[in-house]
Amino acid sequence: MDPARIAALLALSSALLAAAAAAASNMGEGVVIGVLDDGIDAGHPSFSDEGMPPPPASWRGRCKHAGVAACNNKLVGAREFTRHLRRPTGRPPPGAGTHGTHASSIAAGAPVLLAAAGGGEGGAAAVSGVAPRAHLVFYQVCAARGCSRGPIMNAVEAALADGVDVLSMSLGDDGGAGFHEDPVVAATFSAVMRGVVVCAAAGNTGASSPAGSVANDAPWILTVGASSPEQSVAAFSSRGPSRNNGGVLKPDIVGPGVNILAAVPRSRQRGESFAALSGTSMSAPHVSGVAALVKSAHPIWSPAAIKSAIMTTADAASIADEARGSGAPANYHAMGAGIVDAARAVDPGLVYDISPEEYFPYLCGLGYTDDQVNRIIFPAPAVTCAEMESTEARDLNTPSVMVALTADTPAVTVRRTVTNVGAARSVYRVDVGAPDGVSVTVTPGELRFDEVNQKASFTVTVERVPGGVLVSEDLGAQVAWVSEEHVVRIPISISARF
Repeated sequence: MDPARIAALLALSSALLAAAAAAASNMGEGVVIGVLDDGIDAGHPSFSDEGMPPPPASWRGRCKHAGVAACNNKLVGAREFTRHLRRPTGRPPPGAGTHGTHASSIAAGAPVLLAAAGGGEGGAAAVSGVAPRAHLVFYQVCAARGCSRGPIMNAVEAALADGVDVLSMSLGDDGGAGFHEDPVVAATFSAVMRGVVVCAAAGNTGASSPAGSVANDAPWILTVGASSPEQSVAAFSSRGPSRNNGGVLKPDIVGPGVNILAAVPRSRQRGESFAALSGTSMSAPHVSGVAALVKSAHPIWSPAAIKSAIMTTADAASIADEARGSGAPANYHAMGAGIVDAARAVDPGLVYDISPEEYFPYLCGLGYTDDQVNRIIFPAPAVTCAEMESTEARDLNTPSVMVALTADTPAVTVRRTVTNVGAARSVYRVDVGAPDGVSVTVTPGELRFDEVNQKASFTVTVERVPGGVLVSEDLGAQVAWVSEEHVVRIPISISARF
């Protein structure tokens, strides 16, 4: 690779990961990230275990992969689920493992010193994963003939048995299959039930595709789109709204996904073992690494609390959308809550928590039969939808709000509950931003807490102003709870069709 090119990419990657490096001194220590992808160069220096402690006592995995000679304290496990997908020759195709090696090193690669251009002062810099002290385990679910659902399901089940804390999935189905038709949805629900955070790529179909092209849109998944170096949303990043749950904002967030310098398999011909790749496949492991940072700092937090911490601390100011022209602002269907901010995510102040059981009446409300719901929530006890009151998607306690205003329904009220995870005694006051023609009212306007883990509820009413002029049919507002220490912000996506 050209030395000048290396220097530029090093500068870019360092800027993208600097916030994560400063987020917490733990650097993800004690957390196990499971990566599902197409292969890994286990001997790459990004997976060196120098200075790494052994995996936590909860780790129960193993190293059983034909392409991995041995594991270590960094790469603590490797499994293969793709024997039936191999090419007839049995030899891996050119470039095999590039995707998986790259994604794994973004999430938790060890620091590797690379020479930059010109030598001398500043002539070298380290390329590091977001959570360099986290452990990795690799599950190969894609091969020459692509990825299939069977291996993905089996890998997730194995990962849960192994004891992973975070799942990173740079893959997905852009076809928009219903939740009841997608076994991957059921597999990821099982993960969340067991306290595992699931981060997945939003897809690369871009703004040119029909609205609702976003993949991995189940509400319990942290769905990640791609931002560009200038903090614009990348043109290729898939857009919402979700085709399967129109009342839940997707994607949830965006992370660095353009020209990300990370490890690729070594070869005698190429020699160079780092390359810059782009895609939501790069942004998803970035956020997986951030989830590991939060998990390490707060081991008992639920997946929903970790997801909330990442979303409510995101940067949503002045984000442009590459697909809409130079400087055009991105809307929530492109950027979700905004660009991930690793340093702030570790200390969010308040979180919007939700238990897996709260998704049961939501799934019933989507119109699925009892059998379909029970296939999604297995191994949870079976439910009967007729015996419970269904929950609309907009009423899930998510760190975002999505409502539709119409001539018949010009006002909508939703309820949210926050949990205090900051200082025991704290006061938060509401700050509301609303577009012309719409009013957003929050009741109460102040939340007071006297202890950690105390909860408080509030309502948000979104209403068209009588006679007000709407500048668009798709509008954005926000509600932020502000204390002396924290700003806890959620986006409100408004569909206004009169």
